[in-house]
This record gives sequence, C-alpha cells and structure tokens, in this order.
Amino acid sequence: MFMIMDGSFRNHEISNMLDLWEWCSRTLHVKWQRKVMLRNDCLLAMAFALSSDKSPFVSPITLPTTYKARPVPLFNKTALVRFWNVQPVTLLELCVGAFTKDSPLKERLNQIRLKWQDNPRLDEVAKKMRAREKRFRGDWQYEGHHPETEFAILEKETDPIFEAIGDVLFKDLATIDQLGREVLAQGPWKAGELPASTRVRRTPEGLLNRTTRVKLWQTAHDVRILPLSEREALVKMYDALRAKITPAVKSAIEAQGYSVDQVVDDVVNFDMHKNREDIV
Repeated sequence: MFMIMDGSFRNHEISNMLDLWEWCSRTLHVKWQRKVMLRNDCLLAMAFALSSDKSPFVSPITLPTTYKARPVPLFNKTALVRFWNVQPVTLLELCVGAFTKDSPLKERLNQIRLKWQDNPRLDEVAKKMRAREKRFRGDWQYEGHHPETEFAILEKETDPIFEAIGDVLFKDLATIDQLGREVLAQGPWKAGELPASTRVRRTPEGLLNRTTRVKLWQTAHDVRILPLSEREALVKMYDALRAKITPAVKSAIEAQGYSVDQVVDDVVNFDMHKNREDIV
C-alpha cells in the first residue's frame, strides 16, 4: 500500500500498520482507546492532502481560518488519495469520530474491526515491535530498524484490513468532507503544551538579515509538508534549522548576546506562522 523510500519512511509505514492493528485487535484495542489523538495531527494531514505539486502549499496553521474560501468539496478523490497514502490511520481516526462528536462511518468501520479482530500472530508481532521501539532509547524514526521477517508478517496481515477500510471510505467522500469541515470549524491550530515563556519572543526580528530569515522560514515550511507526526516534524524542524545556521551567522548571533537555540525557537514559534512577504 505504501512506497518505502528510506528507513524513516519505512518506519512511518510500520507505525501506521501497528496503529491500525491496535485499533483492530480485540486484545490491543484498549491500548488504542488510551492513545492521545491530537487534532493538530489531523490538521497537518489535511493540509498535506490539500497541497500538491500543482497548487500552493497549504499551511495547517492557517487552514482552519481559510478553508471556507476553498473549493467545495474540500476533499475530492485526489486529495483523499493523498491523505490515505500518507496518513491512513489519521484518516481512520477522523472517520471513526476521534476528533468530532460522532461519525456516520463509525458503525461500518467497526464491522470491519469485528471481522478481523482475532489474529494471535499479529498480536505477537505487534507486541514485539512496540517493545523494541521502547527499548531503543533513541531517535527510532530515523535510526531504528525492525527485522524484515516481522515487517513482512505485519504487511501481509494488515493489507486486507487496509483494503476493506479503503473500500468504505472511498465510497463516501461526502461524509469525509463533512467530518473534515467539522474538525476545521473547531478553531485554530493549538500551540500544544508549551510553557508560557515560549510564547514571548526572545530575539529581536531585526537580529538576522533578510536572506537568513527567508532561508530559515523556507526550511521550516519544507519540513511542515513532510508526512510526519507533529512530534516527528518538530524534531526534524529543529535539526534542519540548526543545520542552516552557518558558523558566521552563529558568531553574529552570539555577538549580540543571543543563542542559536533562541533563534530557532523564535522561528518555530513565531516566524514560520507568518507569510513570506512579512518575513521579507
């Protein structure tokens, strides 16, 4: 169902399969019920689905305030395919009502879950893989690796479940469009559990020259469109921004009494949410 591009994308693929099985499994479903499902992750996936090579980048930050001006339906088949190919479990969560009061698709999807919920082989593999990720104590997304044999079992056993779910979803684009609009109508992107200090800019906007500010702004937006969870995107964004600050720029920042980390924090918390014109 997915195309494996490198280690991180493969782990993203595996993560979707494990999440799907935890939703489906009779034994592991209670774990899925305890999972924290962030609306921001849904906004990120919807924004990615609405972005394409032929259309301007859609920001998950501004989408809740601009979606009403977009064409109707919001999610046509092309957008839904992008959503499904990259974040199928987030789409599943949307369609079972995880981000809304209810969903007309919930009962049909539950019928699929009940049909496939008993699979001891998958339960065993999923538990092994989750335990391995927990023991890794590092950046699993980019450095971790599951055995090929376990990946093959996981892929083979979850493929028919993904196929059954896809058959339901792609026959009811109107309902998914309605659910997506309900999520967007709930209000703006939430900053998350950030300490109050992060909401106060710690470096002056004029600290960096225009070329550097634009370069950092573009780097942040390039990461935002990647098919990553909110946490994964944030980690990758910080790493990418630090890598863009040259030794000369670092020296100039520190000469003014500031640090690279303060600059990066302000790009993530403030500058990346502005329009390019505002940065220029």
